[in-house]
Amino acid sequence: MIKQKFTYRLKLILTGVLVWEVIFWLLYILLTNSLGWFGNVSSDKLGYIFPSAFYLLIVMIPVLGIFIFNLLRTNKIAASASVRVAQSFLRPVSSMSAFLKFFFFRNAIILLIIAISQPVYGTKKVKGTSESLELVVALDISNSMNTRDISADFSRLDISKRALIQLINNLHGEKIGISLFANNAFVHLPVTSDYGAAKLFIEDIETSMISSQGTNIGMALGISSKMFSKQKTTKGIILITDGEDHEGSLDRSIKDLKEKNLQLSILGIGTKKGGLIPKNPYRPNLGYKTDARGKTVVSKLNEAFIQKLATQTGGTATVSSSEFPDLSALLTEINQMKRTKIDTLDFDIKQQRYQVPLFLAILFWLAFLLWSKNYVGLLDKWIKK
Repeated sequence: MIKQKFTYRLKLILTGVLVWEVIFWLLYILLTNSLGWFGNVSSDKLGYIFPSAFYLLIVMIPVLGIFIFNLLRTNKIAASASVRVAQSFLRPVSSMSAFLKFFFFRNAIILLIIAISQPVYGTKKVKGTSESLELVVALDISNSMNTRDISADFSRLDISKRALIQLINNLHGEKIGISLFANNAFVHLPVTSDYGAAKLFIEDIETSMISSQGTNIGMALGISSKMFSKQKTTKGIILITDGEDHEGSLDRSIKDLKEKNLQLSILGIGTKKGGLIPKNPYRPNLGYKTDARGKTVVSKLNEAFIQKLATQTGGTATVSSSEFPDLSALLTEINQMKRTKIDTLDFDIKQQRYQVPLFLAILFWLAFLLWSKNYVGLLDKWIKK
């Protein structure tokens, strides 16, 4: 009878834990059902921004295991000790106190996980301003872009496409369109804010899409300048090219850019040393292109032309000879472009409700701390002072 003072009533404690689990989750299911979680889709339906957070509930399994292990260890020590030893060295235990400590700790963890899942319910209106910036990328797909002077594994076009996808990944609401050019130019993707579609269009780009070869940058700028919407927004053209074999005068295109107030940014891809142009971009071992005299053609980055064009248009130029072009300067320039306010709109957004479970979690955690003997003792000493 005396030893019972030093032994936890394990079955009673576990029964209490099991009963509370059933009660808690039944109440939670009833609450979520009343908020439409199990009902039809509607704007007022309960939802979770991060529902995968509920996978964290699995941590309660080891927590319960540790709790039971400590109770069993205490009971084992009390059972093996004599009555005299138990009275001298062991502390009396309270099954109710042990249950409440676990009760407070368990509720704090569960409610914290619910808060992390960020439940949302209902909507609220917020005002926002729609701003717009339109970009058109003019991408060179002449045969010289098949040159592998930067990397033995990737052509200039491969690297340009990679840079273009990297650019799109760093956009935040700006609209983007794509034109392709060699000796001719055409619209590949109209200006859009659908970044997913833009990436799919980029994957399909090949130099074989234009049979008439050359590098007619003037035509590329002309086609690109006509792709923009009629809205009064800031507009810019990003020219990606190796700058080689440019044809015709650019005076008219430069004048057109200035009249339309279009900003030009140029990304040069290639090396000064250059490389050979493969006859088949997918099988370079089949040989390389030659000129009319049968001499192998070496394609080099025309950096001087790129810098000159940037100066003439009042734009900027970046040259890259890396497999992974550094777009920081280009992205900085895009971010510094003045956005045009289109309209002030009212938006309905989901109302976040994480504050309630988070507040309850904090309360249960404080209760757990205060119920622990050390904290109760410190609190008692503080009161006595």
